[in-house]
Amino acid sequence: MKIGLSPLQGQASFEETLRECERAEAAGFDSIWLGEHHNNPILHPAPLIGLAAIASRTRRIHLGTGVLLLPLYHPVMVAEEGAMVDMISGGRLILGIGAGYAPEEFAAFGYSLKERGSKLDESAALLHRLWTEENVTHHGRHYRVDNATVAPRPVQRPRPPIWFGAWAEPAIRRAARLGDAWFVGPSAKLDEIAPCARMYRKACAENGKGEGEVALFRYVFVARSKNEAVSVAGGPFIQAFETMYFRWPHPVVKRPPGQLTIERLAHDRIILGDAKTCVDEINRFRSELNVKHLVCRFSVPGIPREACETSLDLFTREVMPALRAETS
Repeated sequence: MKIGLSPLQGQASFEETLRECERAEAAGFDSIWLGEHHNNPILHPAPLIGLAAIASRTRRIHLGTGVLLLPLYHPVMVAEEGAMVDMISGGRLILGIGAGYAPEEFAAFGYSLKERGSKLDESAALLHRLWTEENVTHHGRHYRVDNATVAPRPVQRPRPPIWFGAWAEPAIRRAARLGDAWFVGPSAKLDEIAPCARMYRKACAENGKGEGEVALFRYVFVARSKNEAVSVAGGPFIQAFETMYFRWPHPVVKRPPGQLTIERLAHDRIILGDAKTCVDEINRFRSELNVKHLVCRFSVPGIPREACETSLDLFTREVMPALRAETS
């Protein structure tokens, strides 16, 4: 299983984020992931720009968007900027894409939230063509492209991998049809993910893609004891999930009813506790879902930065070696 890091942008200067990415590469992480949000004082927009900066400070680690909100962009621009990041990094881009869900983000661009699915479908199919064909002409519902050529071309052949964030059945089928992996977001519990994973793998088989790859994004907090983890991170995790994930209706994720405690929130959702507990929880997700790539975020607003750094250090020294040993 490959292991990725998603640094929380906005709580530190981007120079500190760059240094964190350098340390992640030195520690043996396989990938770095930048998300995208707008109208948000904490999280940064423009992940491809951030990845270009990280590419200049790293040599081996793969660079992913987790995820780029594709309906907010013209596909030619994404194809060109993605190709540039792939070239700058020497072929390390993984383009994670999703439809988005926050009304205020679409309102900032003056776009309709109702069209995000059809725009994602059309745009993703165009990305395939723009990265693999010399001259592309397309007249569709949302986009008109005449004789477009992406230059320079991506380093990776036939193109960089495309991962889809998806939950509703049409979106999961789109991921199987047009993507190289299903990228599972951090808000869902294991029993909410499992039926979607079965649906995705069935759709992959129907499209002649074999089993299909599942990549998992989880919040992780490692401490010397479960009590310490709960004491330091419990309140901030509750606040983060209430404001970032439970504000809008979701096709799969259900907020636990009543008063939210960290125990109820974290159960089958957040990797939280001492190193052994975290190893056991990750292995359970890996076993149940056959996860090939785990992306971890070690921070939410409200957790002191030094506690996040300690958590990441414990993960690197005690959790990651145990996970590597079990797959060697």
